[in-house]
Amino acid sequence: MKKTLPFIGSRNRFSGRYNTMGVDLRWAASWKPMKKVLFYLLCGSGLWLSLHTSAHAQNKTPTKAPQSTCMVAEFRSLALLTHDANERVSKTNDWLKQNGEKCTQAQLNAIASNSPTWLGTALTIEVAGRIDALIEAKIADNPDLMAALYSSKGKEARASVEVTKPPPAPAPVVPAAQPALAQANTVIQPVMVQGPGAGMNDRPRTAEVPDAYFGTRQKEQLLEFFEETRGPGECPKGLVKRGDKCESRVKERDWKLRQPLPPSERPEDLPMALILKLGQPAPDHQYKRVGADILLLKGPQNIVVDAILDLGGLKAKAGG
Repeated sequence: MKKTLPFIGSRNRFSGRYNTMGVDLRWAASWKPMKKVLFYLLCGSGLWLSLHTSAHAQNKTPTKAPQSTCMVAEFRSLALLTHDANERVSKTNDWLKQNGEKCTQAQLNAIASNSPTWLGTALTIEVAGRIDALIEAKIADNPDLMAALYSSKGKEARASVEVTKPPPAPAPVVPAAQPALAQANTVIQPVMVQGPGAGMNDRPRTAEVPDAYFGTRQKEQLLEFFEETRGPGECPKGLVKRGDKCESRVKERDWKLRQPLPPSERPEDLPMALILKLGQPAPDHQYKRVGADILLLKGPQNIVVDAILDLGGLKAKAGG
């Protein structure tokens, strides 16, 4: 008796055989060995892929995080290429926070001595104090270098004003006895005898005049004055256009902040109209113009205590 298969599909009207999901049953017998072959192929492919991925991950070099270093050239480029003063202050502070502690003493000294030229008006009290603090951390154990930095070794506290006692009154001078004729015709000059320590050094010492600086209002008034008197052209005479601003032709200034004005510089007086806007300078200070910079000088040595660069930062005229 012929064994019949259970009905699992439709019957082919030409061959008389049943189909399973549209597949001829004659191929069902050969499918079992093919399943094993495909199984081994898939397992081998998966193993090869996992080994290849693992080897690639081991050979891949991990990316190192950028390390902060101290390069004076980087500080200079950052300062000279940032035209906006407020942005220059922010970038300078960030750079000093990130790299300042890794700088050597020589690098910090180079930054401190050139900061007035590189930073200009961005050399605020905060920035200068941060630079001084980094230098102080390097030389804290050396009293002589500390004395050079702050002009005092800090060993003795002395008052800024010393009052000395007046010298004792000199003893009266009694002239020696002379003949009557000599006494009649000669005027005897008494000899003044000064006590010990009398002289120029006995004058009371006055307190040192503190350094002055340009205020925010003075900077605005100075910029307004040169805007009103700039004349035709993109930039005033002596300035060139860089970006959208007018800047000096000379990038490296000969003068340094907190140092005497070099003899090679020829300072000029400011116009009286500008002085009236700014107001009279502090005692022992004076305004001077050197090139396109307005300087505040102190004392007979003309110490540069503050500066406004490039006539206050004029904007270039469009299509001038």
